[in-house]
Amino acid sequence: MIFRKTLFIIFAIFALLVADCRSSVGGGAESTYNYVPSQPDRIREYPLETVSDKTAFNYFKDEKIFSGWNLGNTLDSYSGGVGSETVWGNPPINKEIMVGVKKAGFDIIRIPITWMGHFGMPPDYRIGSDRLERVAEAVDMARNAGLKVIINIHHDGSSPQEGRDDGWLSIAKAVKNKGDYEKITHQFARVWDQVSAYFKNYGDWLMFESMNEIHDGGWGWSSSFQAAPKLQTDIINKWNQLFTDRVRAAGGNNTSRYLIIPAYCTQPQQTIAGTFVLPIDSTPNKQVVTFHYYDPYEFSIAGKYPAWGTDGDKQKIDGDFAPFKRIFIDNDIPVIIGETGAALQLYPNDKGVETQARQSRYNYISCIFAAAKKYGLVPIYWDNGVTSGNGEKFGLFDRRTGQANSADSSALINVMINSVK
Repeated sequence: MIFRKTLFIIFAIFALLVADCRSSVGGGAESTYNYVPSQPDRIREYPLETVSDKTAFNYFKDEKIFSGWNLGNTLDSYSGGVGSETVWGNPPINKEIMVGVKKAGFDIIRIPITWMGHFGMPPDYRIGSDRLERVAEAVDMARNAGLKVIINIHHDGSSPQEGRDDGWLSIAKAVKNKGDYEKITHQFARVWDQVSAYFKNYGDWLMFESMNEIHDGGWGWSSSFQAAPKLQTDIINKWNQLFTDRVRAAGGNNTSRYLIIPAYCTQPQQTIAGTFVLPIDSTPNKQVVTFHYYDPYEFSIAGKYPAWGTDGDKQKIDGDFAPFKRIFIDNDIPVIIGETGAALQLYPNDKGVETQARQSRYNYISCIFAAAKKYGLVPIYWDNGVTSGNGEKFGLFDRRTGQANSADSSALINVMINSVK
């Protein structure tokens, strides 16, 4: 298509400009990255699978990938700077949850991974074999259940608020200091060198997502500059390019693997902004765009009010999703909503309000998934396994049995599946 060729040319020009630029963070041409570790990176003993030559758009269409589910608060959980599978209260991953998710009707599973605490010393940053093996066990269980799979770098880039970084992948540090930028960028490259090498024989049902919700504490807008974060988005573009280059360089099936690309903070507004560009890819038509959707935050995550569902509420979702069809879907670039959902709200002292909140949750999720289908997007529900307490209660499945954890959850699962098929 003419538009797609024009878009590619624009991306190419931008990449060349970025490569020539020497900004305050010292950003050079990441494509020249050529570090060789002291020992070869591990490769999992796994038969080399056949991969398709389909574009990402046709793969999603032909494989009927309509909706997905997140295995949240598990391999992404951490404590004391160390990723730990059960530290946030969920049981170890088992085949029952994978089978249950597939049986419920979901097509793809996103398995968030936090790698911090499992690195050796720099400059190799060798990932511990136990961590890689456990990730592979989870991936294999999902594959055996019939699911397509996404893995990523998750809370390594957690910045809950300005001035606080829970992980090493800090864009706040990278934007302010050249030395920090170069150190962080090198470690980021080493993660993807190793993950790509380890899974190089896996088929194209396994997809890689470069990073998760990377921001400087401002949750989508720069807390440092009180404006659209130009320096931050430039770095995200460079890291996405480096991610693409390192995966492709790892060889094997990585030369044609589908790669999932987020914008700054994985925010919808940033994703359709002109500052976000897709990387130049040596294998064309293998990219997938992702964004997360929890608007309005006060309802979907914070649970501060029980009412949602006016015509205006629904029109906002429609208006937020429509640009993704025009910018990406109509140009044969698939788009996933990598995280979305609404937390359960409990009002033990007012059952009337609690009933209203539950109906609003049902309406919200129904609207999200129906609007996603309308515009050709693939929604992936965020499930953190939590159903009680003061935290964000997104849990729908019993992680031990793979069954819905309540009648309400069963109804929500059904409305998701029925809304997209």
